[in-house]
Amino acid sequence: MKLALAQYTSAEIKKETRFLIDFSDEIEKYFIKKKYGNDLMEIVIGIICVSSIFEQFFKPKSPKYTKEKKHIKSEGFEYEVEKCLEYSIKLDFETFKNSSEIKAKKYLAQEILKSLEIIDTMKSKFKDFDLVNFKKDLENYFKEKELI
Repeated sequence: MKLALAQYTSAEIKKETRFLIDFSDEIEKYFIKKKYGNDLMEIVIGIICVSSIFEQFFKPKSPKYTKEKKHIKSEGFEYEVEKCLEYSIKLDFETFKNSSEIKAKKYLAQEILKSLEIIDTMKSKFKDFDLVNFKKDLENYFKEKELI
């Protein structure tokens, strides 16, 4: 399973969000050798945290599932996706801006866990996916990191 975070943040909180790259890399390493079925092999969660002046440009995307292999060119990048779910969550800018790094990580972990409801609503698209064990492993990961 590949689990990745895509970051969409305001410049005003650049310092407060530097940890997101490492956070994403660590979570990806934790899940890379795990398997939860054959219908969903990759989840990309967009993390949106922008100030009010940029909100109109960064709306959470509707969940999108790509079953068949697809080549994508976007914003100067080229990549392939297959059996991939992409969706985004919006974090409260002021909460994130005014939090210490550890509080921001805890807030992010809680919001990611809440966002798993999206996967549950789409389970008809990927019948062979063990959401219960995926969620349990994600919770265990966050517990190991003392984020929940």
